[in-house]
Amino acid sequence: MIPFATIFAGNSSTFFTGTSKTGIPGAGILGVVLLANLMEQTRQSVGVLLPLLIAADLFAVFYYRQHADWKLILRVLPWTLAGLGIGYATLKFTQDQEMNFSLLLGGLVLGILVLDFLRNRLGWNQMPHHPLYTAILGIATGFATTIGNVAGPVMSLYLLSLGLDKHKFMGSMAWFFLIINTLKIPLFVSAGMITVDSLKLSVWFLPGIVLGAVFGRFLFKRIPAKPFAVAVQILAAAAAIRLMVT
Repeated sequence: MIPFATIFAGNSSTFFTGTSKTGIPGAGILGVVLLANLMEQTRQSVGVLLPLLIAADLFAVFYYRQHADWKLILRVLPWTLAGLGIGYATLKFTQDQEMNFSLLLGGLVLGILVLDFLRNRLGWNQMPHHPLYTAILGIATGFATTIGNVAGPVMSLYLLSLGLDKHKFMGSMAWFFLIINTLKIPLFVSAGMITVDSLKLSVWFLPGIVLGAVFGRFLFKRIPAKPFAVAVQILAAAAAIRLMVT
């Protein structure tokens, strides 16, 4: 029997995951870190979290299904799949080791933040539309989501740089991550990160996702567009720093 303290802590972490999917992108990193601290191994927490992410993605798609920019999604998706391949190869190569990629992933997010800052200051408004920029961000997203389920800040900054309104932002995020996270299932099973035991924990931690998704939708309706964009950037920076000091 799973201790009540573990169930409570797990649902507390997944609450932030649900909230990030439907209301405040970037908040989900708190769920990732809290769950990783709860589990004995980081790889184990990543496997437990993936089915829960898909559940949260389904909530997000239900709420924002009509607002996706499919042209944008299809443009970045092939590069993200390439990043998935690189991430999977890395996981297989380090399968017998407990590798910590937090410093790399945190530095990646901070680098994108600095690049976006320079873009705004120097007026490089066409940079986000350049194929090379799309390729780099797509590969980074695929790698980050495979290694540690922390691609949210990367993709959030990419979509913000394109100037999407907050509804189209949420719709594109919802569909994009539902596709990507679903494709990750066979990879995680093959890498031994999703097992019968991990799925049992995922079921116990599901209520936090449901409550967080409903609360996130409540918040989203009440946050104006400009503060929403600022909140995404601040949370992305906080996520990067938190990863690097974990």
